[in-house]
Amino acid sequence: MFQFGIFAALLLLVALSFILIPLLTARGLAKSDEEQTNILLAQNKLRELKDDLANGSLTQEQYDSAKEELEVGLYHDLQSGGEVIVDENKGRWLAIPLIIFVPLVALALYSIIGDPRAFNTSIATKQAQNPKEVSDKALQMNAMVEKLAQRLQKEPGDAKGWLMLGQAYKLLQRGSDAVAALRKAYELQGDQPEVMLQLADAIATTNDGSLKGEPATLINKAIALAPDNEMGLWLAGMAKAEEGDFAPAVNYWTKLQQHYKPEDQAYQELQDYIGKANARLGKPAGIVNSSEQQAAATPTQQKEVKAASSVKIKVTLGDAFKGKVKADDYVLIYAQALVGPKAPLAVVKHQVKDLPLEVVLDDSMAMIPTMTVSSVENIKVTARISATGTATPQPGEAFGAIEIKGADRAGVKSVVIADTIK
Repeated sequence: MFQFGIFAALLLLVALSFILIPLLTARGLAKSDEEQTNILLAQNKLRELKDDLANGSLTQEQYDSAKEELEVGLYHDLQSGGEVIVDENKGRWLAIPLIIFVPLVALALYSIIGDPRAFNTSIATKQAQNPKEVSDKALQMNAMVEKLAQRLQKEPGDAKGWLMLGQAYKLLQRGSDAVAALRKAYELQGDQPEVMLQLADAIATTNDGSLKGEPATLINKAIALAPDNEMGLWLAGMAKAEEGDFAPAVNYWTKLQQHYKPEDQAYQELQDYIGKANARLGKPAGIVNSSEQQAAATPTQQKEVKAASSVKIKVTLGDAFKGKVKADDYVLIYAQALVGPKAPLAVVKHQVKDLPLEVVLDDSMAMIPTMTVSSVENIKVTARISATGTATPQPGEAFGAIEIKGADRAGVKSVVIADTIK
């Protein structure tokens, strides 16, 4: 605000200078002797007429007529002429009101058409977060990732760089690229828990979210080296649940739950997973915590999420992609938890020629028994077009997504395929 005031004052001073300097430095006009000037002009003209008469350019009659006109004109000039005096101080009084009123008028106009909120940095920061800026940031991130990838081609021994690149590819949903980068980091660093867990998660994303096989092996190695690693406990519980071994899954998730506060959303998600696993074991869902944890939890925190077991989705193709995708391309429609593992809760597959279409995602489509549409309160539904039908999103593929927050999933939720995976 202070800097703005200084700049505004300087601009006003510059503007006033264009008015005040000429006004204050103006000098009075000297008295003009118009009579003398007119007489001199007439005398010169008369001499010219005499010269023309002498050299024969004019006849005596033409000379007499021109002389008469000259004398009449001079007479009229002398009658209307006179001294013109201009007071050199005239108009200078305007300087004072201009200095006072111009700044006041400027401030009044700014108060009407300006935006004082521009000086509030918090508001300015929020206003900066518009879709265009978000898009620019996405482009910047892609550029930085590509720059890192190019550097690693020249410096292939940078293990931390490969780990960073793999994590960036995961954020950009470039699953196969993430796996390749993380494998390189694993080769360089060996059995490091963080690298093994990131690699296991990346491989699972390219395999419809399944942790069976190599991902499970990597998770077991990592959890043995870092028993309290949060990502390791998440994935270890998911891997055991996918195998149908729910007792160890409950143990992993219960241990992980101690890392959060009862009011945290992650805590509530874990509580629901544990309840579902206990139900599969034939145990009451309420025994998921120690007595101290149960006493600390409020009634709202203790209740189990009662989310609907299905959600109806209508998928349409955005105008920008009509004519650009093939009729026999696949349309993958799937739900994921907003918090926690991103393994699909339900998946259906159709083709572009079926669009627009309506589908129902429900618990019967779950790949892991404890991870169902009804097991989480907040879900994300994505519709993606793929030429090959692969589970891993690829750059350039068209997609659309919506977030459904809360247990109430009544009605038809609309997903428009209008974006492109970067």
